Amino acid sequence: MNKTLIKKYIAIPMAIKVFSQDLEKFKSYKMRNVYLDKLDAVIDQLQNDLNDIKKQIYTVHHINVRRIDKCKYKANNEIIEFTPDEMREMTKVVMQEYLYGSEASEFQAKERMWPDQI
Repeated sequence: MNKTLIKKYIAIPMAIKVFSQDLEKFKSYKMRNVYLDKLDAVIDQLQNDLNDIKKQIYTVHHINVRRIDKCKYKANNEIIEFTPDEMREMTKVVMQEYLYGSEASEFQAKERMWPDQI
């Protein structure tokens, strides 16, 4: 069983949720446009990668991953359990990868209005 792929399958949705919450907080900043463009690009890339991982897990590896409890998952009748600290660390690693690590990518600045132009 591909544990690395399963960990990414579990951590990426959590990273998307954290980035989405951050996106909402940044909307109140005066210099928000700088951050919003990057966060939008990261969330889109995470979503695309999650779709690819789902496809790979289900069709190539034939692994069925289900959440049982807050930190407990079932993958093809095998129970995988994480501590809350392990879950935070997995999410942090994914977020770092996509912000400025190996998965970071260029993004296009969007034409957004600045707060004083609204």
